[in-house]
Amino acid sequence: MLPLSTTLPASQRTAEQVRLTLNLTLLLFAIALLLQLPALYYFARPGSWQSANWLSHFLALIALGVAQRLMSLNSLKVALFSLYYSYLTWVLLLWPGLSNTHYYYLLAVVITGFVFTRSEQLAQTTVLTGALFLFALFSVVHYQPQLEFGLLRLTNDLTLGALSLGIYRVLRHQTLSRWHGLRGAHQVSVSTLSQLLPKDPEQPTRFWQPGKTRRYQFACVLFADLSGYTALNRQYGDRLTLSALKNLYSNIDKMSEQFPIEKIKTNGDQYMAVSRLSSELNYQCCEDMYRFACALHAIINRYSSSHKLNCTVRIGIASGPLTAGIIGNHRPYFDIWGETVNLAACLEQQADSDYVSACPITMTHLPDHLVATQKPLASAKHPDTRFYYQLKVTEQSPGLGFNHLPTR
Repeated sequence: MLPLSTTLPASQRTAEQVRLTLNLTLLLFAIALLLQLPALYYFARPGSWQSANWLSHFLALIALGVAQRLMSLNSLKVALFSLYYSYLTWVLLLWPGLSNTHYYYLLAVVITGFVFTRSEQLAQTTVLTGALFLFALFSVVHYQPQLEFGLLRLTNDLTLGALSLGIYRVLRHQTLSRWHGLRGAHQVSVSTLSQLLPKDPEQPTRFWQPGKTRRYQFACVLFADLSGYTALNRQYGDRLTLSALKNLYSNIDKMSEQFPIEKIKTNGDQYMAVSRLSSELNYQCCEDMYRFACALHAIINRYSSSHKLNCTVRIGIASGPLTAGIIGNHRPYFDIWGETVNLAACLEQQADSDYVSACPITMTHLPDHLVATQKPLASAKHPDTRFYYQLKVTEQSPGLGFNHLPTR
């Protein structure tokens, strides 16, 4: 299974594609040189400058192909275009009677649109300018004003150069537009995945992988339940109550971004969250979760008051070891399991209005000045936890507004 990455795999993937394009260009260059052997055999002597030009550039091309894996991409590009320009220039100088070879410079104009990245603007401009300059130079050198169509051929040459530049610009623009489109689609996908899966604590640039679970020595879990939900549903009906819950949970999600926690799920009027998971022990998560619980109290009380609803929230917090991950591959979702999770759900049932129920382990990692009352816990499912603490909620200011509750 491919890893679900939060970043664009641009650098390595683009580098491999550019290297592949350069390898194909090297191969085509070698084939083009081999195709010139018959003409070289008939029109040039073995020891002539023309033969020496062909042989030296062909050997240099072979050496470049052998050593290209040891070279950086930038060095390979510079060497390839330099070799290409050198060969064409010497051919035009040693064969002055050839009047159409300078058209091959325009191939370099097109190739530059595929082998240079956005960060190599200077090198790309240099190579592009060199190709157009050499093409225009030899077009003028081969201009023969005494011929009937000499001026027309020069004009056609310059027009062809301008068209090649235009084609390059169009291809470059389409490539960049497509890249921006893929980047936008990737960002949308990452945004959607971030709402479903948390980041992998051991690999922050990737999401949690489906089918993978891990055991953590210490984490803090919160369960919250909206009291008065049944009365709210009776008063407004299913549709309006759902709209109200959506509005409420959207503002809670915005508020939760201010705290180092991960929302696990909502189940009707229930809300479940866990502290940021880490392989290292982090007892600060207990205080962070308590602060989040107080902010949760404040935001729900504010919502209830602004809409004249008799709704409060019960919150339970427990700390300790747990297992986290994704089970299965069909419609997978991230979840947490263990005694700590079950205890947090149990403590939520014990919580009173304007209080947060916390287990003894959580209490040991909270500030001493907090007002707390020890109460017995009689639960057959949690025999090792004989008591818990009722913590007074401190004032919090979420600073978030609400839309009005829909009317009938």
